[in-house]
Amino acid sequence: MISTCHNINATPHCPLQRSIVKLSVLILLLILHSQSHASDGSQGAASAGWKSSVTAAFAWQGDTNIDSGGEFSVNRGVLQFDSRRLVGSRLFTGITLGYEQDDYKFSSLSAQPWNDIRTLQFGLSLRYLATDKWSLFGLPLLRYSSEKGKDLSDGREYGLLAGASYRFSENLTLGPGFGVISGIGGEEDIFPILLVNWKITDTVSVETGRGLAASRGPGLALKWKPASQWELSLAARYEKSRFRLATDNNIGEDRSVPVLLTASWRHNRHFSVTGFTGFETAGKLSLENSNGDEIESLEYDTAPLAGLLARFSF
Repeated sequence: MISTCHNINATPHCPLQRSIVKLSVLILLLILHSQSHASDGSQGAASAGWKSSVTAAFAWQGDTNIDSGGEFSVNRGVLQFDSRRLVGSRLFTGITLGYEQDDYKFSSLSAQPWNDIRTLQFGLSLRYLATDKWSLFGLPLLRYSSEKGKDLSDGREYGLLAGASYRFSENLTLGPGFGVISGIGGEEDIFPILLVNWKITDTVSVETGRGLAASRGPGLALKWKPASQWELSLAARYEKSRFRLATDNNIGEDRSVPVLLTASWRHNRHFSVTGFTGFETAGKLSLENSNGDEIESLEYDTAPLAGLLARFSF
């Protein structure tokens, strides 16, 4: 299937695709926000000193058919370090360093679109408790993503997310904000965002909080905590990954909507494990030239997903 919109980044007649691009950037940036976003009900409980964690994750996307014929699968591995601290009584600061490798395997195609994709990400987070109700946040982000054989620096993206959240009650926090992003292929976006944290009961909540590292960020999640050590959730999100290719300096893109069922077990305050399974839906692979003009876009069928994440905090 060849897309009828040949330039997502520059053509004003593709509002739906441009909205999708903006949402995907928000998803990436909210990963950092979740690292520094302490519960509003425990603002005074934070202690001084750095609180850090190391996360390792693996995700498997099974074979799925491509519209033009052929099929592909992906194995994803992630290693991420996060650290944050309270400075004074109202300012939270944090850093995030992450590396991911996505190994694509294509079969029954005349040419291999791309192979192994490497991603290196750096982030800073700032959150200021302006009052008992209002919190302000800012999150600069720098990310490099390129195919193996291509310099990581050729796949640079950077941006800033900023905004505020208001605690209406102990059970509801809402926040407006905006994002400014400069992406691969001259992609430039300014867009609004919304943060939601709604505690429906003592054990059930709806959040746009932390996502699974190997599945690239948060979306809207319905969570249930049946016991102190266990948490179950049903989550859906829009995902988009863009990367510079080794051939002709082209750009690759993989976008989809995964729906995941997760189960998390916390052994103690230092160690937790999360397993997840689900499906990758509405998938599309795109190939663009070095300037970001679309060459070809191919949809792919629903694909099975499964993975495991382990986090050590100290």
